[in-house]
Amino acid sequence: MKVAVVGGSREADLLIKALERLNVKIESTADIVVIAAHPFDTDLIDCAILSAKNKTHVLLQRDKWRPEFGDNWLVAKNAEGAAAILATSGATKALLAVGNSRLTPFYRLANIELAVRSRNAPHPPTPPKGEIATGRGPFDLAFETENFRANQIDILVAHNAGGSGGWPKMAAARDLGLPVILIDRPTPPDTPTVTSVDDALNWVARQLGLDLMPRKA
Repeated sequence: MKVAVVGGSREADLLIKALERLNVKIESTADIVVIAAHPFDTDLIDCAILSAKNKTHVLLQRDKWRPEFGDNWLVAKNAEGAAAILATSGATKALLAVGNSRLTPFYRLANIELAVRSRNAPHPPTPPKGEIATGRGPFDLAFETENFRANQIDILVAHNAGGSGGWPKMAAARDLGLPVILIDRPTPPDTPTVTSVDDALNWVARQLGLDLMPRKA
């Protein structure tokens, strides 16, 4: 029994661990494919779907965040749109959590201080005004709240990654009454899709004829 899992998302890691516990081998050449890339990694997703067109495959993509009472979100189609909103927001310091590939439009905003969050160092050239904060989450609500306060951040700019790992910064912004500029998800591809690791695991089980139901003693 072999399955290919494509992508480096948190969901991919969890799915691989779950499959390994079932003694399912993870091999890139398998004919059953789960594409579990980050929702904004569209190039990888498109390439993986194309490569898997003659195989049995599914896209695992977590649901995007949706506003609730107390949220003050301004939604942009892309990074350029988000930077344009930020330029006229009246904010003085923004926490920027949009991924390394979408920084350029924001780096043109020399009048706004940017606290750029990045998992990896070295980072692309530093912003004209601001600093780079490296570190790998997830971070909890208490950390995010203190980070906003200690660094006097008055607006959050993020991409709508969805999932629980990145949510605490969104919750902290809500609790502190701060606006959020949110880059919306790209249009999802027209391909079979599941939205959770459990759903992906059940899908794989059906393809392999595995019984995941607990057996009675």
